[in-house]
Amino acid sequence: MKENGRNEKSCKEIQGLIPRYLSGNLSLKEARAFTGHLKKCSDCREEIEISYLVDQGIARVESGETIDLHADLETMLTDTEEAIQRLTQFSTAVYLIEMTAVFVLIACVLILWIF
Repeated sequence: MKENGRNEKSCKEIQGLIPRYLSGNLSLKEARAFTGHLKKCSDCREEIEISYLVDQGIARVESGETIDLHADLETMLTDTEEAIQRLTQFSTAVYLIEMTAVFVLIACVLILWIF
C-alpha cells in the first residue's frame, strides 16, 4: 500500500512497531493504529507474518509443538482488537465518572456558596 510518501512512511512506522507488538509492548494508541493499518496494508501484513514466524514459529517447532502460524497470528490480532475495544470502553467509563465527580463537586461548591 505504497501509493504516496505518507503511506510509505506509515508502513515504515508500522513495521518498526512489529517487535514491540509481538512482545505486547504497544500503547493503546499504537495498537489501534497498528491493527487498523494491518487491515488495509498487505505489505505490512506480510511483514508481521514473517516476523511472527521468526519470533514464534521457530521456537514452537523446536519445542515440538504443532502450529498454524496464520491462525495463531489471526487470533493474536483479533485478541488485540478486542482488548482495544475493552480498554476504549473502560477509558470512556472512567472519563464519564470523572466528569460526574466534577459536576457533583461544582454543585456542592455552589450549594455551599449560596447558603
